[in-house]
Amino acid sequence: MGKHKPSLNSNDKEGFLRAWTDEWKELQLEYGIVIEFTIEPSGRAGVLRLSATALSAKDGHTGLLPAYYQCEYPTAAVQSLEACLFACMVKLERLLRDRREHPMGKA
Repeated sequence: MGKHKPSLNSNDKEGFLRAWTDEWKELQLEYGIVIEFTIEPSGRAGVLRLSATALSAKDGHTGLLPAYYQCEYPTAAVQSLEACLFACMVKLERLLRDRREHPMGKA
C-alpha cells in the first residue's frame, strides 16, 4: 500500500508513459478492476478531456463504478500530455484507495 511513485522530470515523456501504463496494470491487479481510459475533445477549442473509469472486473459495464476521474489537458498545472495521463491515473488510485478505506464514505 505504501507504493513509491516514480520521481520524474517534467520533460521525461517516455518515463511518464511508462509510469502511466505501469500504474494502470498495478491498479487493475491490486483492486480487481478493469480500467477504461478515454481521450476526447472537450467543449473548448484545443482542450482534451481525459477520463479514467474503473469498472468491476466481475460485473464489467453492468456493475457500479468503483471510481471515475476526469481531467482536461492542457492546463497550467501540467506541462505535457504524458504527465497529465500519469496524473490522471494517480488521482484514480487515490479515489480507489479512499473507497477501500472508507467503503461507506467519509464522515
